[in-house]
Amino acid sequence: MANSISPQASVGTNVKFGNNVEVGANAIVKDNVSIGSNTIIDNVIIDENTVIEQNCIVGYAHATGWVSRETPDKELEFDNLIIGKEVLVREGSTLYIGSQIGDFVKIHHKTLIREKSIIGDYTSIGSMCDLEGHLTIGKHCSIHSNNHFCYDTKIGDYVFIAPFCVTTNGNPMRYKRPLLFEKHGIEKGPVIESGCQVAVNVVVLPEVTIGYECIVGASAVVTKSFDPLLIIMGIPAKKVGEVTEEHRLPLEIRNEIGLETETNKTQ
Repeated sequence: MANSISPQASVGTNVKFGNNVEVGANAIVKDNVSIGSNTIIDNVIIDENTVIEQNCIVGYAHATGWVSRETPDKELEFDNLIIGKEVLVREGSTLYIGSQIGDFVKIHHKTLIREKSIIGDYTSIGSMCDLEGHLTIGKHCSIHSNNHFCYDTKIGDYVFIAPFCVTTNGNPMRYKRPLLFEKHGIEKGPVIESGCQVAVNVVVLPEVTIGYECIVGASAVVTKSFDPLLIIMGIPAKKVGEVTEEHRLPLEIRNEIGLETETNKTQ
């Protein structure tokens, strides 16, 4: 089928389109970008040499149902989605407006990234992840497949998270939960600091901080905050050891991101 490219869209040189691509009036596509078949893009700035594969929605801009009816219009106004250079967005992914995707990021198959998410340079987001918006993931992170991160989650740099992990925030468990936009009744999501290594099937509860370079064992339920450089595991998670120098980030990376360079032996 023929492509539909708005005359108001800005399209650079050597841009390649598949079949049945829709490019809206608010799209800016820079040089050497590739857009796969059946993909819809609008409300987005895509930097050079980025690849968007087939069946993606890039710049999704619609709040649905009671959210759009009950939330003031001004609180649903977001900036364009920004996608950096040499990014790869794999087949079937949906990226909302208001988010910022850094350079050299990889977003794998059928992943959802909602509004006002920030993804740092060189980070990889695995297949079928659900990023619920208003969250931050730092640079050089490795986020594996099938993870769910609630809004207001904060993840530092050089973090490893294995599959099937979940972060939670303080919304009550009922229909029509309060929105993030409201100023009352909202607790915060968790913080996973730089250099942490999180094994499979971990659950992190609201307002918890996991200190830098902690190691979290498989299937742990993290119900409280922990200092840096600890090994934690269990339900609920407890300290079982301390991270030794051989399991820390390389010294040059610690210097780069401002972590303590000497391993703390006193915790």
